Amino acid sequence: MAETITQAPETVNLTIDGKKVTVPKGTLLITAAFQAGADVPYFCHHPRLKPAGACRMCLVRIEKMAKLQTACTVPVSEGMVVDTLSPEVKQAQQGILEFLLINHPLDCPICDRGGECPLQNMTFQYGPGVTRFIDEKRHFPKPVPLNDYVSIDRERCIQCSRCTRFQAEIAGDGALAIESRGNSAVIAPFSLDGFQSHFSGNTVELCPVGALLSRPYRFQSRPWEFHSTDSVCSMCGVGCNIAVQTRTNQLMRVNSRLNEDVNEEWTCDTGKFEQYWVNSEERITTPMIRRASVLKPCSWDEALTAVAEAFSSAAKSSSNTVAGIGSTRTSNEEAYLFQRIFRTALGSNNIDHRMHDFPIRPMETSLAAIGEAKAIVAIGFDPKQYLPVVWLRIYKAISNGNATYAHVSSVDDPAVEAALAVGEGAILLTDDHIASADLDKLTKRAKSAGAKINVLLPDNNSWGAILMGVLPDRLPSLQPVGNGARPKFEALWGGPVPDKPGLATWDILKAGAAGDIRALYVLGSNPVASFPDRDLAASALEKIPFVVVQDLFLSESAQYANVFLPASSFIEKAGTFTNIEGRVQPFGAAIRPVGDSKPDWQILSELYARLGASAPFFGPADIAREIAHSADKNTFAGDRR
Repeated sequence: MAETITQAPETVNLTIDGKKVTVPKGTLLITAAFQAGADVPYFCHHPRLKPAGACRMCLVRIEKMAKLQTACTVPVSEGMVVDTLSPEVKQAQQGILEFLLINHPLDCPICDRGGECPLQNMTFQYGPGVTRFIDEKRHFPKPVPLNDYVSIDRERCIQCSRCTRFQAEIAGDGALAIESRGNSAVIAPFSLDGFQSHFSGNTVELCPVGALLSRPYRFQSRPWEFHSTDSVCSMCGVGCNIAVQTRTNQLMRVNSRLNEDVNEEWTCDTGKFEQYWVNSEERITTPMIRRASVLKPCSWDEALTAVAEAFSSAAKSSSNTVAGIGSTRTSNEEAYLFQRIFRTALGSNNIDHRMHDFPIRPMETSLAAIGEAKAIVAIGFDPKQYLPVVWLRIYKAISNGNATYAHVSSVDDPAVEAALAVGEGAILLTDDHIASADLDKLTKRAKSAGAKINVLLPDNNSWGAILMGVLPDRLPSLQPVGNGARPKFEALWGGPVPDKPGLATWDILKAGAAGDIRALYVLGSNPVASFPDRDLAASALEKIPFVVVQDLFLSESAQYANVFLPASSFIEKAGTFTNIEGRVQPFGAAIRPVGDSKPDWQILSELYARLGASAPFFGPADIAREIAHSADKNTFAGDRR
């Protein structure tokens, strides 16, 4: 094989504040200054946005240039000599801040940005101690709602253009614009319909002055009052890294967290604003048992004892009469423990989580690779609606790499053939509703062309439920129940494992409606609302003698429960999720479980002990260690990242 020689990037040597620095050619001066340890203030600069020079805060002196220059717009050049500390530079920085504060309201004590405001910080560090301006500041109506999530306080805006540039360059929708000019310039929605974007919440985080505000978070807390916990978004399969910020045992806000391989540093509005359900007063936080046709509160001991007795009794008569429907939103550890209980304590493979059949097929590329593709086709679904942050990768490929993109409804669309003609640079995206025949056809054509296919699953732990074995015919790591892997699990679990495939969701519900299932465990799922044949699901749950539902709310399925077990949300427990590309990511507990609710793993572990398990698990880490022992390292074999 011929050796590949990688050329070193061309570099430039310059001097910043007397310190010699070497950086790649094309580097912006502000980046080089940071590398040299210089403290250059800025507002409009952002490493992922194109240079704007809008705020003028990063002025520096460059030798042989007549005027001060903005460091965020000037590329470095060989031999450049830069001064960021001279009195002239300091005077200019002070003047810019004085100018910005002419009309900026001094409402830091009530501003949501107070305590984490770049303007506030830089005024203390670089600004004048007092102002020379005593005239009345300008006033605008405020706050003005831009959409359901974001408001604007135009009095605070300094026209840095971060928000408008993000919407144009990263989100690709140009949903915000600067309206009018000079002293009358304001940020406004580009459309008369308002701020129509799936990514409007990112502008709140990007805004350096508290002009753009989160409507759910406004006046709820101060940043020094809450605790921030690293977590993973629960709203879709991308698995965006987030910071869950809480106070008084409640969710205050969700901010994005840096992960270059997954979400870079962005979130969609669903992930940022639509997880406040964890604070809902409608959550059920006490176990309930049905008495005289009505669900009534009871103790955990009574509820779990009733569940254990009902399932033990049914399984003793026949293991085919018990079944479990799992979830794509419980953690890996909880999914693993759920299937382990059914297979070992109840002797049944009647477990599934799927609400419809779909191809169990790993992505052939990483999420990051989508942003580097040369041709992309989304077949049968709209990425913006389905997995919004995947769209950001697509738009990155379009804007940075001049990739072609098409959104089509059929695998036979001419745009698919056009993309395949690109060869190895082509990526075909489809969702989990693609027909098997269409996928087979697409696979054959893609393989011939050297293109890649990514089947994108929708929920935050869709792949976790699969890999943990919540399937009627597969053990963890997708190992068939009847093959040579079963003895390994029997040794690990300390007992026999059934060797015949069990019933899938469709068959479980049909058997339930026919009276062949005596006990059904619904973990974090809601088949009455999400199964395609809702009448069948409702009929099955109505006819099954004993139904247990473990969830946060009294869902449509919970209306049929004999026992309801209140679970904790993802921010009240620790564990891991597996995202759509097979990446396992940890999340931490940010608050205590609400009321008497418990994490799913704890409920399952306590039930397992009542079913006769000799060594119940005492935490997610215990379960994770066993998962590591059971894992087949070849499950996701192949160079996908």
